[in-house]
Amino acid sequence: MQAPWRHDAQQEQNVKAYAVDNEDVIALIRAATDDIDEAGLVLWQEESGYKVANIVPHNVGELGIAKYNAILRDFVERIASPAAIAGGFEVQLSAPQQSIEDWVDPEAATLLRRFSSLANMSTGAAHPRDKQRWFEFLIAAHRLSVGLDTDRLARWLAEVEGWPVETARELAIEYEFAQSLLAQYDQTRT
Repeated sequence: MQAPWRHDAQQEQNVKAYAVDNEDVIALIRAATDDIDEAGLVLWQEESGYKVANIVPHNVGELGIAKYNAILRDFVERIASPAAIAGGFEVQLSAPQQSIEDWVDPEAATLLRRFSSLANMSTGAAHPRDKQRWFEFLIAAHRLSVGLDTDRLARWLAEVEGWPVETARELAIEYEFAQSLLAQYDQTRT
C-alpha cells in the first residue's frame, strides 16, 4: 500500500457483515494531507469487478464534491491504476461532473427539477402543491425504473440544488421508502 493510503481491517470486517453471497469488501483509509481531510474508502465486489461504494470523511461532516473527487483521483493514481497494470484489469471512472440525467430518465429528471425549483426548501414536500410535485417525481421514477440511489439523490439536492442537508436526507429516505412501497404494490397486483 502506498502512503497516504493504508488498509483498514477493522472497517473491512464491519462492512463485510452486510455483504451478501460472500461478496468481497476492501476498506482503506487515506491519511489527511494539507488540502484533504482523512477519509475512508470502501470497494465493494460486483459481478464485473470492484466499485467504489463510498468515500466517507473521518474528521469533518462532509467532503463536498471537489474533495470527494480529489480523494477518488488520488486513489486511482496511487492504488487502482498501478494494480490494474500489474493485474491486467481496467479502471473506469465516471465523469467528474455529472448531471441528474446521468442517473435518471429525462422525464423523471424534469419532474425532480420542477419539484426542487418550486418547493419550499425549508419544509421539503410538506405543502400540498410541493407534495403533489414530489409524488409526480416518485411515481415517474418508479414507472421508469430509475436507478437513482438515495445517497446520490441527497447529494444532488444538497450540493447542486442548495437544499439544507437534513431536508435533502429526509427526501432521499422518503424516495427510498416510496420506491420500495411501489415495487411491493406492483408485486401484489400480478
